[in-house]
Amino acid sequence: MVLFNYNGNLALESRWLWDNGVISRNNYDIRVNRKSITVLQRSAPGCPAIISYESLPYNIKDKISTKLQELGELSAIGTNANVPIEKQPQPCFFERYIKPDPAALEFYAKYPPEKALEYHTNAIILNAFRDLLSERTSVRAAKGSRSVKRSGVFASVLGDLKLLDRKKYPHTLPLSDRNLRPKYQEYIKDGYKSLIHKNTDNNYARIVTADIERILMSLAVASNNPYAEWVHGQYCQFLSGEIDVVDVKTGVLFNREEFCNDKGEPSYISESTVWNYLNNPANKAVIDSIRLGYHQFGALARPHYHRENARYSLSKVSLDDRDLPRKMHDGNRVKAYYAYDVHSGVLIGACYSRKKDTDLFVGCLRNMFRNLDEMNLGLPLEMEVENHLVRQFEDDLLKAGNLFPFVRWCAPTNSQEKHAEQFNRQKKYGYEKRYQDGIGRFYAKLDVNRTNGERVYNEVTDRYEIKTKTYSYEQLVADDLLTVKEYNEGLHRDQKKYPGKSRMQVFLENLNKSLVPINRPLLLRYIGNCTTTSVQRNQYVQVQYADYQLSSPEVLRRLKPGNYNVNAYWLSNAKGAISEVYLYQGDEFLCKADQIEKFTTAKAEWQDADSTAMSGQAQYITSFDKTVKNGRESLAKTRILPKTNYEEIIPVIEEVGPVAESHFAFDLDRLMDKYQSEDYKERCIEAV
Repeated sequence: MVLFNYNGNLALESRWLWDNGVISRNNYDIRVNRKSITVLQRSAPGCPAIISYESLPYNIKDKISTKLQELGELSAIGTNANVPIEKQPQPCFFERYIKPDPAALEFYAKYPPEKALEYHTNAIILNAFRDLLSERTSVRAAKGSRSVKRSGVFASVLGDLKLLDRKKYPHTLPLSDRNLRPKYQEYIKDGYKSLIHKNTDNNYARIVTADIERILMSLAVASNNPYAEWVHGQYCQFLSGEIDVVDVKTGVLFNREEFCNDKGEPSYISESTVWNYLNNPANKAVIDSIRLGYHQFGALARPHYHRENARYSLSKVSLDDRDLPRKMHDGNRVKAYYAYDVHSGVLIGACYSRKKDTDLFVGCLRNMFRNLDEMNLGLPLEMEVENHLVRQFEDDLLKAGNLFPFVRWCAPTNSQEKHAEQFNRQKKYGYEKRYQDGIGRFYAKLDVNRTNGERVYNEVTDRYEIKTKTYSYEQLVADDLLTVKEYNEGLHRDQKKYPGKSRMQVFLENLNKSLVPINRPLLLRYIGNCTTTSVQRNQYVQVQYADYQLSSPEVLRRLKPGNYNVNAYWLSNAKGAISEVYLYQGDEFLCKADQIEKFTTAKAEWQDADSTAMSGQAQYITSFDKTVKNGRESLAKTRILPKTNYEEIIPVIEEVGPVAESHFAFDLDRLMDKYQSEDYKERCIEAV
């Protein structure tokens, strides 16, 4: 509000006049000097100048009324008409310095909510008191006062604090100079902890000391995982001297005298107290870290990262191996290796085998890149794998920056770290269970996920096994491929974001724009099939009973001397055909060789494909002939000059005479120097 009660007077802030264009600052100063405007309070740090509304001239009041009409505050001239001006609340300028303190909220968060609110309110009020006190002290010192009485400034700030609405700010600070001053000084010195009651968090009445708590927890992590009542019994036996407890790490016995109260009596405690301390969340976390295995503790008790999936397709691909749930006739399970796109969940690569080895992983990569090739997509930007099976590729295929920009190595037993583990479960219980029989586990928690089977004794393995229906290897692989197709075409799990769209649709519509083309020569060297062959007729190599033509005759220059043997790396497509091979000699990449398309010699059967095939071969042959011709023309026609019979040189010069001007290579000056004969030089010139 613009108009307010100030010590029983209707008042307003002086700054409001020139900020709203009622009068100028210069006009205001003139009227104050002439005492035509009554100043109720002079300006000070944190407090603006306050003037009496009644003392203003009528023309200024009219302007104020017009402004108040625009602001909607003309009613009762800014006051409550039913309440006398003397009883209306006065404005508190101290409130302007109050602001939230997140650090105080965090510091007091461990206390009960009502106490935390009280401590935080006290803290923000003392913070405002400090800021206002510092500002007023600085301003008074800047005005030239030789001695600034801090007690007077403190009292003025305290006066403003007393006007603060305690219903809005329910603080418990004293409002007398005598009591507030030491509390304020203690807060400035010790910070937030000075506002906490001294009896809070003290340990004077604690029966279970830190030593008792330590021995209880030490007894609880024994190898037999004892119950709380056993730990209580052992602790009582220790106090009574029936047993001794030794710290194996240090070899030091626990001293019974340290487990006595102030009167020197043993500190016996109840069984329920032992249970309470062992099950205190902080203590239980320490005990569980020893009692539980690493994998179980990490899955149940250890804090974990909260992540979100990739935002675009092929930004990250997660790979993992698994055993198909149903057994083969020999009692074993089919081994599978999957590659999932993390954003869409699409299974873009799969391979199956009877054995879990490196070939299973390489086969999965082959299938993945074969599928990406068919869809004309680029190279995934990141691969997520674990050490199992693929550690041998960490320095070449799976070295970050070599083929894939990023590679993440996951812990071998941390299933919650790998995205592929989550997709495996979605595929198993969402699609395999829908389209296949016998999916689940014999000991599953949910009844609907339990499998039926007969518990029989196996004399060969000397153990009991669950006898269930078995299948052939071919049938299990075929069933899983069908399930993969249904899984990829199924609805995406985030239907709120992608309503009505399948996983494959989401995969194709949200590709990462940073994808780069696949480096096929480097990729196939790691995951492709390799055939050792040789270059034949300076034109082609033979792989899998088919001929593949070199990219150009220039490749022949890159072969090692006398060595036509090369390694051809290839990868068949989904139909089993090989359209191209990549040739290496040693570690050097030579070229990509495309399969030679043959044409018929019968003109009656000639088609456009035969014409294209012939043109492709003719282009290579023509290029080869041109290379050979250029090489022949660059050669010199040579004759051997005798060393002693000078007369035999003259016929040689006469033979090449017609082309001597452009091609004759003899240096007459060099010959003259060699044979030291002017007569011989003249005869050579005449011959030319």
